[in-house]
This record gives sequence, structure tokens and C-alpha cells, in this order.
Amino acid sequence: MKLTTSLAVSALLAAGTALAAPHEARQQRRQFGSGVPGSDGDGAAVNGFTSGGRNQGQEQGQWQWQPSVNWGAASAPSASASASTDCNSSSHQQQPTQTAAPTSYYYTNPSATAPTTTTTTASVDHRASTSTATNYQINENWAGAVLESAPASSATYTYVAATFTLPAVTPTAAASSADTQAVSFWVGIDGATAGNSIWQTGVDIYVDSRNETSFAAWYEWYPANSVDVEMDFAIGDVVFASVEATSSTAGTAVIENRTTGKKLTMHATAPSESARLEGQNAEWIVEDLAVDGDGLTLVGFEDAVFTGCVARTADGESYGLEDGAALYAVQDTYSSSVQAVPEIVSGEKLVVRYQ
Repeated sequence: MKLTTSLAVSALLAAGTALAAPHEARQQRRQFGSGVPGSDGDGAAVNGFTSGGRNQGQEQGQWQWQPSVNWGAASAPSASASASTDCNSSSHQQQPTQTAAPTSYYYTNPSATAPTTTTTTASVDHRASTSTATNYQINENWAGAVLESAPASSATYTYVAATFTLPAVTPTAAASSADTQAVSFWVGIDGATAGNSIWQTGVDIYVDSRNETSFAAWYEWYPANSVDVEMDFAIGDVVFASVEATSSTAGTAVIENRTTGKKLTMHATAPSESARLEGQNAEWIVEDLAVDGDGLTLVGFEDAVFTGCVARTADGESYGLEDGAALYAVQDTYSSSVQAVPEIVSGEKLVVRYQ
């Protein structure tokens, strides 16, 4: 999902358990393109993207096979699409809404460009943690950790992965009883400080006005719509997620429910030539989906714990959270209170706490 700028958010404000029955709110927040996954027979899903979307009045229709297109300098890449799965498209946001940035990172990253805005330092409850640093960048939708630059000018991140447990969720009293509340957990490449695109995959949790919970596993090559895939979840399930860039315009995503044993492998290509990956960011994120202004509210959640956090470069080197990761915290647009705070526990473990 995009980290929307504060100005863009201000302008917006001014102006269960089964994927077969997704919440309408999830449909509304998707934008730009659309795609639908299908099965290749052994659990692999394939997607396709078409131009258009909510902002251009496009409505979702019947899906048919769409052949792959070879593209060059004068045309954009296109993925193949397959039908027969009733899924919904959405657009997770590419860049976080930054309202402040630290003058120093959680760990020193010599290759990172020094931020020029102010530092936000907060008092964080470091339960069962060996970490004492509390510097983080305030924004309106991303909470987590980001490697903001590749370790060398010749290196690019091509693989990002983590395992997380779907936490218990509690609707917030401040939200309207008609609001759908949600939270998203994902890993991704690019979109924070680099590039016009992001390759990401994860799981959303939704709680509707009847207090019913549903889940959506998805993948997305922003700015194309995200694509929901069929997989059952329950609170407490352990999920493995990874994205791999096989080139700057093609990638593979994996979602595995390690509690149920179901695994899906998805493939996508960049929706346009300008959406090529740069491989400069690696991300482990809990996201507030409310910034799209579509009635979603961040749902309260127990500690979100990411383990096995790893990013690999094209040369096969592995990097973790202690290799210069910057921290991002979510601040509520209306109350200005910080709602979700990250903490690096070790080089491979990240905790994001709702407060």
C-alpha cells in the first residue's frame, strides 16, 4: 500500500472467515487496476492486471483468459489472467504518510541518506525486549520496519520474507458502529523511499459492524490493484509470507498458512514500464487501511510479531532488521495519537504494538 502524503490525506478528508463474502469496504479501497487469480492445478495462482479502476469508473465484470503481451520501450508489461475465482481487487497504498522523520535510524546505516526533518521520540513499553531505542518515523498508515536502501550501489533487494501470527483483534470504541475495522500484515519490496511501485503480499483482518471477522490473503504489484486469493484463516494461525523479484518487472509471492498446511504461490508482472522495481527497500509492515477515506478504521490488535525477518540481495547475501532498518509508527489522523508502535527485538524479530 502506498504511503500517502499528509497533503493528499488532508485532501481526501476534506472532499468470516471466508473470501467468498468479502466486506464491501475492501472493494471500495481498491483502485487503479484489476486482476483475478486462478489456479494452475498445484496451488499456484496467476494474476492479470487491466488499466482503469475506481477513479476511472471501471466496474468489475466477468473474467476471461487474457494472453500475455511482449512489451518493449514503447509498451508496458502485461500479465496473463485466468478466471473462475470470485475475488476482489484493491490497492494497498505504496508509500507511508510521513509527518516526521528521525535524524538517526534505529541502527546506523552508512549507506542511508540522512533525513532532514525532525525526530519523534516516544516512551514505549519494552515488554520482554532487549531493545531500548524508540526513534521512529510518524506516518498515517505504516507501522513496522523498512530497510531504506540497499547495502551497496550495485546491490538490490530481490527477496523479503517473514512469519507472523494473526493476532486477536478488538474493535475500537471510538469507531462508529457502522464502521468496518481492519488491519493488514505484509512484506514487500520498494515503495517506501524508492520507486513508483511496490511488490507485496500479506493478510488483512476485517471486523464488520456485527463484530464478525473475515480474512483476505492477497498480493499486489502497485500501482495495479491487489488480488485476493482463496485461503482460510483463523485468529492464531501462523502465516509465512514472501515476495521475490525474479527481474525488475516480474515476481513470485508466497502465502503459506502453516497452521492448516495450505500454501499458495502467485506470479505477477509489473503493470507498466514505470512500475519497475528498484530493489532499494525491504519492508515488514502492519498497515492501517483507513487512510483511503472509505470508512475503514484501524482495529485494535494484540502484539503483531514478525519472526524470521530476512531480506536477500541479488548476490545471495542476507540482511536483517539490525542492518539499518528504520522504524515507522502510525499516528491517527484525527486525534494525533500514536496508534501502532514498532520495536526491533533482534535482527530477525519485530513487534508492532497497538496502543
